[in-house]
Parts: sequence; C-alpha cells; structure tokens
Amino acid sequence: MDRISNLPDFIAHHIMSYLSAKEVARTSILSKRWKYLQTSFPLLDFCESYEHFVGEELAFREPGGFDTIEMAMFCLGIIEFIDYVDASLLRFCELKFSMLRCRLWMVLLNDNQMNPVLDKWIEQIIKSEVKDIDFHFQSDENVKYTLPHILFNAKSVITLNLGGCNLEQPPDSIRLHSLKIVTLTQVCISAEMLQKLTSQCTCPLLEELYLSDCQGFKHICVVKACKLKIISICGSPDELERVEISVLSLQQFVLSSEPVRGSIVIEMAGCPNLKVLQFSGFAFKDREFRRLISKFPLLENLNINACDLLEQITISSNLLRDLHISHCFNLKEIDVDTPNLQSFSYVNHPILISSINAPCPWKVSFMNEVRQGNAVAPDTQWYLNVRKFLGVSNEIEELAFCITSDMNSFSFDEFRKSSHSLPCEATNLYLQSHETIPPSTYAALLDGVLGICYPKHISLPRSHETDDFIKWLYEQMTNRDTNCCNSHGIKCWRHYLKDYGSMCSIPNKDEKPLEDDTSGTFCLHLDWCFPPSVDKA
Repeated sequence: MDRISNLPDFIAHHIMSYLSAKEVARTSILSKRWKYLQTSFPLLDFCESYEHFVGEELAFREPGGFDTIEMAMFCLGIIEFIDYVDASLLRFCELKFSMLRCRLWMVLLNDNQMNPVLDKWIEQIIKSEVKDIDFHFQSDENVKYTLPHILFNAKSVITLNLGGCNLEQPPDSIRLHSLKIVTLTQVCISAEMLQKLTSQCTCPLLEELYLSDCQGFKHICVVKACKLKIISICGSPDELERVEISVLSLQQFVLSSEPVRGSIVIEMAGCPNLKVLQFSGFAFKDREFRRLISKFPLLENLNINACDLLEQITISSNLLRDLHISHCFNLKEIDVDTPNLQSFSYVNHPILISSINAPCPWKVSFMNEVRQGNAVAPDTQWYLNVRKFLGVSNEIEELAFCITSDMNSFSFDEFRKSSHSLPCEATNLYLQSHETIPPSTYAALLDGVLGICYPKHISLPRSHETDDFIKWLYEQMTNRDTNCCNSHGIKCWRHYLKDYGSMCSIPNKDEKPLEDDTSGTFCLHLDWCFPPSVDKA
C-alpha cells in the first residue's frame, strides 16, 4: 500500500519542501496524485529552472559579457524559461491556493523587454497571497528593474528579500501590514522610501531590516517603528552623512563599510534598550565613540572593527557579555572594566597601555604593525608588549600570531632580561602567515611565541609555502638541545617541554615524520613540566 500518497496535502507538501525544485518536478511522474501535489506545491522556486533553460555558464554572466553566439543562446533560453514560469504560475493560480514562497534570481539585459513580463508575474504572485518573496535581478547599475506598485500593497507578505532592483520612487501608498523582515541587496533606494518602509503606519509589524550594498540615500531616519528589533546596514553608500534612529524596541544595530569612511553623524539616544552594537570601517574619534556608547546602558554585545581614528577605548559595564575589538590600527590604549564578560577577542598589534578587567577566556590575535604600507618586523620589544598585554588574563583560550614581515629581530637573551617569570599558559596557539616564512626567521619566531606562552596545542595551516617550516618545527621538537641556557634561572621552552604528540598530519614517531599531502592543518599536542622552584607567570 502506498501510504505516502494518502497523506494529507499539507503533510505531503511539507515533505516536498525538503526537495530541490528539480526533485519536486520529478514527483509528478509517480501518479496523478503526485502530479496534483507538484502543481499545488506552494513553494515556487524558479532558480534551478532558470539555470536549466539558460545554461549554468550563462545564467549569471554580466549583462555586457556575452558574445554574439552566447547572446543568441541566452535569449533562446530566456524564451523557454518565460514559457515555463507562465505555465507554472497559471496552473498554481487556477487552484486558488495561497503561495508560501516564491523565489526568482535571474540576469536582465539592458533593453527593459523583460519588465512587462516581470510585472505580470509579480501581479500573479501577489494575488496568490504569497508570504515570502525572494527576487534578485542582476543588471547594469544604471538600468535596474523598477518594481510595480502592487508589490507594496501585498498585505500577505511577511518576508521581503529583494536584490538588484530600483526603489527610489516611493509609491503613493504602502500597505505591507504583515511584513516582518525586509532584506535589500544592491538596491537603489531613496531616504524617503526607507522612511516609509520603517513606518508603523505602512509596515506596523516590521521587526528586522537588512541593507547590503544599497545606494541612493544620504540620510537614514527611523523614528516611527514600534516593533523594529534589528537594523543592519552593511556596505553603506559613500554619500551616507547621517543616521538618526529613535526606536525604543531596537535591540541590535549593525553599521559597516569599507574603511576608511568619512565622519558620519549618528544619533541613537532614543534606543535605550539596545543590546547588540557592531561598527566596522567608520572614522569615529574617541569622544564621539564614548558619547555614543553611553547611550546604551543595557548593551551586552559590542563589536568594533577597522575604526582607524580610535586611539582609546574606554568601557565600564556590568552587563556587557561579549566584546570584540579588531583591526583598529591607531589604537593606543584600552581601559575595560567588564567583570561579567563571557567572551573577549582582540585582533590587532599589541598596545603599550591596557587595563583590562575581563575574567573570561580570551581569543587574541596579534599582528605586526604596518607603516606607510610596509610591514614592520617584530622585534624584542614587540614580543614584550604582547606578553604584557596578556599578563592580566585569567585564561587564554586561543592565541594567534599573524606575521607578514620576512624579517624578525627577536633576541631571546634580551627578552629574558626584561621578563623574570615563565610564560603564561594557553590552550591553542595558531601561527599564521600571509607570506612565505623565510628560514632565517624560523628560530626567532618559535623562541618569540614560546617565550610568551606555553600552549597545549600549536597549529598552522598546511600548504607548500609553510611545509618547510613545519618540517623544521618537527625536527626542533624531536631533537631539541637543552644545553643552551643552563646557567639561567628562567630557561627557554626546550627545558620545560616534557613531550609532544601529533593530533593530525604527523604519523607516529617510527614512521615518516610528514606526509606528502599538504592540505589541512598541522597540529601538535604539547605537554609541559615545570620544577616546583619555578614561579609561573
């Protein structure tokens, strides 16, 4: 007995929702019952069929990137695709069912011939009371498809995901009374249209707004949104001058751009319930940053990235749970008092002045400074600064070193004179390099990082560029000389390393030390042994 075919429509449709569009189409040959289920399936995804008719190589080619033969093939495929979508929508609309989702991603040529076809499709989809719309159109930047006004009176739409279209001219009326989530990608949208989309009069249930690489607005003003919880603006336009948000319900705000941006006025005093704040690529000065942060007494998550004008970060909060600071290369001082912090990460060069009360596992990545476009070789003082920075940490979960200079002037004897206790302990140590590590720096790099911490695991990516260093490192672990510093109270790492073992990439000691395969990650497990008389840092 075929019990699956006897299931109610909504259960069969739910099962079909886990299939691809091609697999759903194939179910129609099983029986008349499944042909009906395929026709009435409320999730219409035309992306796979578009690629099928046009061809995968041409499906998302830039509009101006076709030669004569490719253009003919593309146009023929588009004609067949139009017939397919017309027939699919007609069959579904005749059933008078509600459509749960419709997805369409395609390339538009610059002659606007597809506009009437798209208008007709959108009208049919809206009349089917669709709940989830996902339309993306790839076209020339100067010729974008303008959506028909009927879309903005779709009372059934809950999720609206649009890409590559034009929303600069707002319609006379907008009645998206069920809309909760709006995602716009590479959309031309005016400040007036943005304000209408976020108004409680037109979209009273809106909770989430995501803008990515959108253009056309100098100001963002959101002041009449009673349920809005998330605003995310990534790849903001160069002409953006002012952000004004006053929404009591707002809990998360993200604003990111390519560094370095000019100064932007940000007014968010009316968002006292904000819990998550992320900034990336903006030219905040210290005073502006402190003034802004002070407006959010309930802040729990703060992420600051590539804000190159920041020289001092001062934060005092009992509620902050997650703090992430990265690539703020002019930073000189951190003063953080966060006794209840649960996650702290820092990606930057070491700074000289820091007061960090963050009693949680740290994830820290250090890199050498870049001045006037040139990487500065890490010297002994650089490693001392790293050690001082880490000295107040209770637990270092991850410690990474990303060295981009082919020179290393570290001196272990000089380092030892300024450091009178053993290195701190760390769980994981990662060594990264964007360039080939020259053999002349191998010893200095290893002595430097193991002069800072004694890790339980040491890892670095396997590649042809790092393979020589990995082999050298393995030999150092296997044949280490412990007659190097017997006269000193605090000795180098070789004296305290009890044993090591391979976690991956390296076979047993009796076999070849390294495999020929250079993919994956080289990882060693290290066991340390310290005499009772030595005081650990």
